Amino acid sequence: MKKIVLIDGHNLLFRMFYGIPAPIRNSKGKDIKGLIGFIGSLKKIVAVFNPYSVYVIFDSETSKNSNLTIDEEYKANRINYSNIPEEENPFSQLPLIKKALNYLKIAYLEVENNETDDFIASIISKSTNEYQYIIISTDSDFIQLIDDNVFLYVPRGKKSILYNREEVIKKYNIVPEKYVIFKSLVGDKSDNIKGVNGIGNITAAKILKCNSIQEFIDNNPNSRFSNILTSSQELIIKNQKLIELNKFVNTSKITFDELSNVIYASKTYEIIENIDER
Repeated sequence: MKKIVLIDGHNLLFRMFYGIPAPIRNSKGKDIKGLIGFIGSLKKIVAVFNPYSVYVIFDSETSKNSNLTIDEEYKANRINYSNIPEEENPFSQLPLIKKALNYLKIAYLEVENNETDDFIASIISKSTNEYQYIIISTDSDFIQLIDDNVFLYVPRGKKSILYNREEVIKKYNIVPEKYVIFKSLVGDKSDNIKGVNGIGNITAAKILKCNSIQEFIDNNPNSRFSNILTSSQELIIKNQKLIELNKFVNTSKITFDELSNVIYASKTYEIIENIDER
């Protein structure tokens, strides 16, 4: 089975840009700390997984968040970068990152009219057993996609985690198939999604030992949590719509070509020097 690495491009860029405190400048005086971090992380990922193919997926200017029609507060806590100075703006690193990916012969795509997470979900949903997928991202929404052939790698240095079914059960005490409803109950601060009052991770996992929320309510009619769940059904349904990934995006442009040896042979400084000359 061919191993495919799918990288959440902006997620990796942001972590690298903000993870390096001081500027690193190239021969032209431009800060390239996001580029340095991106390439360095990419090389480590390839070394760890030795994949058949790597694909980097970015959002684009046309990427639309359909969830805003469900809740206008969705991701309202995110920074608007349109007026952020170049030196403080991770997006300023994208042109050089794309040059580096071209040099390394690693395929990338800017998603039009949809978001990266939905695009990745759609790639996986249309797949056959020919491929094994490893998603690279710190976005926990990808946990809902995990199965025997799909893994989520959260790179955090020595604390990096490769999530498979067993790791999800170990951390959350639920199976991946119940992750959407789990997050619908507890909420997600990073996406500005409010959870059900009084229900945290432990309680949510206990509720989801039942086949459904309604089954829990029926089996525990006198529980205060049953009353809370009954009065919060509208919120839970809305949260599910926000958290569940769209698996019906057109991914016909995607083909997985065998990874070039360039990434194995090149050192980070050599890559920087080569793209600086272009």
